[in-house]
Amino acid sequence: MDSTTKQQLPEQFFKSRRDLKGVACDIAHKFASSLQHYAWLARHHSVSVVTIDLFTQRILPEPFDIERNRILADMCGKNLDDLLKRLKPPAKVISAVLTAEFDIQDYIDDGHSESVGKTTVTVVLTDERGKLWAGVNASERSHVQGGRNLS
Repeated sequence: MDSTTKQQLPEQFFKSRRDLKGVACDIAHKFASSLQHYAWLARHHSVSVVTIDLFTQRILPEPFDIERNRILADMCGKNLDDLLKRLKPPAKVISAVLTAEFDIQDYIDDGHSESVGKTTVTVVLTDERGKLWAGVNASERSHVQGGRNLS
């Protein structure tokens, strides 16, 4: 089979739809490892929840929809697209939403670094049957990068 063939080999398919939970967890983890600028904006704008449609990369609220943040949303979306190619037809995902929740009230600035409290990233995938598959990544503190830390 040549490299231009887009059809998956049977051994490359997920064993079942239950693997969508692992896919959601993988995307939540990927986003959580690079969310420092989102955390900074959350603190800066006093917004504790950010939502991203992973298929369209639409980021809400609007102050978060900037080039730097679109890069991470796009990386997560492309990773998701690649993983979903392993889903055996007729199964498919019709919706993919990432939500990041920041405890911006629990803010620490020790003069060298900044952080916010508990951060929870949740990815919810909806299959064509309407079943939801969720993955969660939670951390007690998230480093904040933006403003003065960009230099």
